[in-house]
Amino acid sequence: MNHGNAPADLLARIRLYDQREAAAHELLGPVAGWITGHVARPHPDLGRRGAVCPFVPLAQRLGLIRFALADPPVRDEDGLLAAVAALKAHWLAMEPRSGQHTIDKTVVLVLPGVAAATVVRVHDRLKPQFVADGLMLGEFYPGHPGPGLHNPGFRPLHSDVPLLVARSMVGNDLPFLTERRYPPARRAGFIEAFLRHQTSAGAGTRERARAELEEARDELGHPPPD
Repeated sequence: MNHGNAPADLLARIRLYDQREAAAHELLGPVAGWITGHVARPHPDLGRRGAVCPFVPLAQRLGLIRFALADPPVRDEDGLLAAVAALKAHWLAMEPRSGQHTIDKTVVLVLPGVAAATVVRVHDRLKPQFVADGLMLGEFYPGHPGPGLHNPGFRPLHSDVPLLVARSMVGNDLPFLTERRYPPARRAGFIEAFLRHQTSAGAGTRERARAELEEARDELGHPPPD
């Protein structure tokens, strides 16, 4: 993963706020409150114990969540593509750059007024680049139909404001990289990146990943490499 210095003009495309600053901001405050009051807490419809996102409570305690706004505000797909490039650059530049708490840092790009369809298109275009570098790009928007892993009736990706979120890939992400809505070539690329970056994942997880990769390659008619 490249942690080199990003150009200043790229970083300047979005402005970052810490949790305290975000809580006092007119546009960011509702999102910060939603993360604290919903994402970082258990939910009766989640289907498992713990917070909706199990990594958020620790990230909050460590002060490793940043909120971002595009500057100038995003109006179209090209603007959002540039903002997400800046989002990734900020995540890479953000401390810590190594060590156990790298997985806890998160940058939430808040996109007031951006159409959900635009968020979906940009997410679909750029997620492979994030995954290839060992990162995840999450999408949230009003009415997101994505089901929960443990309760298909739960909608964990719904948010009142469109968001794109950069974070580190973790071992628990395998189900999000093997969804059947992705064509086999994309699944294969995602799983190859997962196996490359998640070398410390449990043996069972890596075995499932290899089985998923073999299935995707079978769908493509490609034999595994020697």
